[in-house]
Amino acid sequence: MESLQGRTLGGRYAVAQLIGRGGTADTYRAVDQTLHRDVAVKVLIERSDETNARLLMEARAMARLNHPNIVAVYDAGEDNGISYIVMELVRGKTLSQLESGELGYKQALSYIYEVLEALEYANSQGIIHRDIQPSNILIVEDGRHTKLTDFGLARRASEVTQTTRTGQIVGTISYLAPERFLSKPADVRSDLYSVGIVMYEIFTGTLPFRNDRDDIVATMYSHVHDLPTPPREINRNVPEALEHVIMRAIEKDPGRRYQSAREFLNEIGLLLGPAQQATHGHPQAPSPTPPHEPRSLKTFSPSSGDKTTDPTLRQALDRALASSRNRNDALENVLKGMIATRRREYDEAKDAYLAAMHELSAINNDVEYGKTALKYATMVLQKAADGKRDRNELRDAVNRLNEALRIFQNFGLHEQYAHAEYMINALERTAIGIIY
Repeated sequence: MESLQGRTLGGRYAVAQLIGRGGTADTYRAVDQTLHRDVAVKVLIERSDETNARLLMEARAMARLNHPNIVAVYDAGEDNGISYIVMELVRGKTLSQLESGELGYKQALSYIYEVLEALEYANSQGIIHRDIQPSNILIVEDGRHTKLTDFGLARRASEVTQTTRTGQIVGTISYLAPERFLSKPADVRSDLYSVGIVMYEIFTGTLPFRNDRDDIVATMYSHVHDLPTPPREINRNVPEALEHVIMRAIEKDPGRRYQSAREFLNEIGLLLGPAQQATHGHPQAPSPTPPHEPRSLKTFSPSSGDKTTDPTLRQALDRALASSRNRNDALENVLKGMIATRRREYDEAKDAYLAAMHELSAINNDVEYGKTALKYATMVLQKAADGKRDRNELRDAVNRLNEALRIFQNFGLHEQYAHAEYMINALERTAIGIIY
C-alpha cells in the first residue's frame, strides 16, 4: 500500500508520518484539524470484507472502554475505500521492543499489574481481549506506565460460547491458551493465561511452548499437552514466589488458573511490595523475595481473525474466511492426530490426519499438507513399531510422502525434504516381509 503521508482522511485527519506496520494495518501519526491535537490513525493495508469487519470490531470494542491503561479510540471511518481508526497517540515503545537489560524486576511486575488492571476493567464491561502479547502492550514515553492496545480480536464475553466455529483459531499462537485450540469457549482466564506466557518470557528470555522449526501445529500441541519447564530451571534468579504465580497463570486447565484479573493482580501486588503497590492505589502487602533482573524479550508477530455480530458483515466475513476456516479445521485435526498418536490411539489418529490432509488438499495448502503427511507417516511408523504393521497404511504413507517431497523441493524446504526421504526409507524397510 502506498504511503498516505500528506493526505487528509475524512476531511479532518492530516496524515503526517508512518509510525508502525502490522500484518493488516499501518499506523500513522496525524493531526486532528478540528481539535488541534496529534492522534494515531490505523489504516488497513488490505480492503477485504474480513479486514474491514475486524477494523469495525476493534473500534466498537475499544470505544466502549475508558481506562488509563487502555488506548482510547476517538473515531473510525472510510475515505475513498480507505478504512481507518483514530486513536490516542501513545509516545513510547511496545514491550517487545525493549532491549535486554532495559526492564528491571519491579518495573516488569508493575507493567504486568497495569495490564491486569486494564483487563479487569475490560472484563467488567463484558469484553475479553483475546490477543495479549508483548507487541500489544505499549510502554508510555516516561517509561513508568503501560497502555493495552489492539482489541481487534476482542469480543463481548456473552458472545464467547460453544457455538464458535470449530477450529477458528485467532491471535498469536505462542500466547494462546490451550482451550483456544480445542474449540472450547474462551473467557477472561484465557487472557490471564496469555499474561502468564508474557511473564514467563520476560523472566526467562524464552517461551514455554515453542517449536524451532516454525511448526504451528507442533506449538499448538505443546500448549495443549506438554508441561512447561519451571522458570527457575532456566533463570535461577527467579524468586520461588514469582515462579508459583507464573506457573499457576499458565495451567492448562482453566479451573486451576487465576479465576479473575483481580485475583491475579492481588498476587502481583504481594510481589511488588508496599511502596509500589501503594502507588497503584491498593492495600499494602508484605515485601517479597529480593528483586532480580529479568532477561530480554523476543518479538513475535501478530495474527488475525474474528467474527462480527453485524449480520451483513458476518455474511461477507464468512465468505472471506472460508479458506482460512478450512485451514484451521485442518490444523485442529492435525492437533487431534498428534494427541491420539501420543496416546497410541492409532485409529483415531489416522482418521484425524486423513481428514486434515483432505481439507488442506481442498484449499491447495501444499506446505501444511506436506508437514501433515510427515506427521501421519510418523504415526504409521510408530504403530508398526508397536507390532501393528499394516501394508496398506505403510504404502499410503509412502505415497503421501512422495507428494510431500515435491512440495518441499518446490518451496525450498530442505530440512523437511531430508526428513521425508528418511521416513520413506524407514517405511519401506518396515513393509518388507509382511505376509498375509
